[in-house]
Formats: sequence, structure tokens, C-alpha cells
Amino acid sequence: MQFTSIFTTATFVLISLNTTSASDCEVCTGFLGKFYQYLSSKYAELTPARVEEELLVTCMDAEGKENRLCYYLGATADAATKMTSEVTRPMSFHVPVQKICEKLKKMDSQICELKYETQLELNSVDLSKLRVAELKNILNSWGEVCRACIEKTDFVNLIQELAPKHTKHQGRRSDL
Repeated sequence: MQFTSIFTTATFVLISLNTTSASDCEVCTGFLGKFYQYLSSKYAELTPARVEEELLVTCMDAEGKENRLCYYLGATADAATKMTSEVTRPMSFHVPVQKICEKLKKMDSQICELKYETQLELNSVDLSKLRVAELKNILNSWGEVCRACIEKTDFVNLIQELAPKHTKHQGRRSDL
């Protein structure tokens, strides 16, 4: 009886180590999922050549972690390797995105180490309680710089002033 429970526990541990959850490949599943939805809505039939062509175009506009994923796949101009066929062939045969990411993880584990940055809800956070470095990170993520900021209140005031411009798109990822 103890042997059975130990065997069951060991089997569960092995299964959980071998499977890739959605959080393991957050950027991969997110980006390729949106990409597949885009392709499915645009084309009735998918071919590897068409998928690769669209992937290259989509990766030109990718930013942040999604651009890094495109680099790892070889879909950017500065990429050292090219393994886009590991995405384009299975996607043209409608293989689930999660399975594609699992296969990519075996080839390059960095692909599944990419995580989206957590978005800060400015409405629910007291900006005056944040550190200056965190306030600078908020501005940097918006592509803004405060050259005249000397005190913490200067950063807080600038963020509050720019928030309507930058937070109306927050929470909604760009469509492909």
C-alpha cells in the first residue's frame, strides 16, 4: 500500500516536471496565440510560406518581450539563428500554440523564460509611496523622460499629467 502511494506521488512529480504550463511560456503562448487568431481571421487556408511571411511582418512591429521572442525564433533582421519553420509548419497544420511552445522550449529554453511585465494600475496605487526608481520605470515604459525633475513630487506630478495619454491603452494588448 505504501509502495502504491509512493509510486503515484513519483509519477505525479514526473508528469508535472515534463509538462509545460501556460505560465511557463507566457510570452510564447500569448504572442503566438494572438498571431494564430489573426491568421485564422485573415486567411481561409494556411500554408507554411504564408505563415512565415506574416510572422516576419508581425515581428517587425513587435516590442518588448515579444520582440525578444521574435529574435529567439529568428524572425528579426538581427537574429543569429533561424528556426521560424518550427513555428510556421505546425501552425499551418493548426497545431495548438501550447504544443508549439513546448517544442520550442526543448530547442531553446530561453523562449519559455520570457514573461510579460506586470502592469501597474495607476488608479489603485499611491504614487507618492513608490520609490523614485519605480516612478522613473513608469515613465521609461511610456517612453517619457523627466529632465527637469528634481524631487519625487516632480515625478509624481508628471506621471499624473501623462497618465490619461498612456493608460487608455493599458490592459489592452495591441492587435496583430
